[in-house]
Amino acid sequence: MKILKNISLKKFTTIRLGGNAKIIYFPENMDDLKTLKKVLNKEKTIILGNGSNIAFKDNDYLGDLICLKKFKKSLSLIGTKNVYASAGTSCARLAKFVHKNKIPGFEFLHGIPGTVGGALTMNAGAFKQEIWDLVQYVTVIDKNANIVKLPKSSFKTSYRKVQMKDIKVFIDVYFKININLKFKNYLLDSYFTKRKSTQPIHQWSSGCIFKNPSSSISASALIDSLIHKGKLSSTKFGGIYISKKHCNYFINDGTGTCLDLENLMSIIKKEIYSRNKINLESEICIY
Repeated sequence: MKILKNISLKKFTTIRLGGNAKIIYFPENMDDLKTLKKVLNKEKTIILGNGSNIAFKDNDYLGDLICLKKFKKSLSLIGTKNVYASAGTSCARLAKFVHKNKIPGFEFLHGIPGTVGGALTMNAGAFKQEIWDLVQYVTVIDKNANIVKLPKSSFKTSYRKVQMKDIKVFIDVYFKININLKFKNYLLDSYFTKRKSTQPIHQWSSGCIFKNPSSSISASALIDSLIHKGKLSSTKFGGIYISKKHCNYFINDGTGTCLDLENLMSIIKKEIYSRNKINLESEICIY
């Protein structure tokens, strides 16, 4: 198992923000994870996947980090009823795999920048679908370093939220195949093309910054309205700016700091509340 100390966290987040990490562990298999029982139980330990949807403050992070980038990745079909995926598998790879096997229902995952484990942790979704809609059961490691298989019914999920209780990390997942859905060959490319035209997929960002207040009100539309009405005092703070493609994506131009991000978020939250009486809730996690 590889262990790094005093290394920049910018390398481990898609928005490229953060100070240094005190220590990062890179487990490659279950035995490695079991040896990290004490680390997993520390209050400030954070599990990292691909580093989307997360940013670290500019000061050094003093807790422990466990990064699953080197953890064994696996994808397979289990008969005609399930798709198996290890937590470190990218959502895009999963979507392409099931599409190649003409299995419908997973196309929305193609443009999600994180791993399956990260997507499970935050109930990631797009195009009115969420990853937990597909789950049958998962394998996890609990606070006692026990490997446990749990059905979907063991979890309470909601929009971009999963109650984890004593669960420390997802290891793998068995997705159910919906035999009632019709496979549409064009759908994967259609979703990807739409993402490419409406989202800044090749720039340094974390994905969406704020959660949508409701199914009928998007954070992006609220921010866009402020900009077009000239009511937003600034669309940029330091090296962080609002994407012109998608107002709920904030871009790091390479000089940005986490403080820049937090300041721009604060400006927008205050303006939205002042004019719409809506409290925007952060989707990005800042540590």
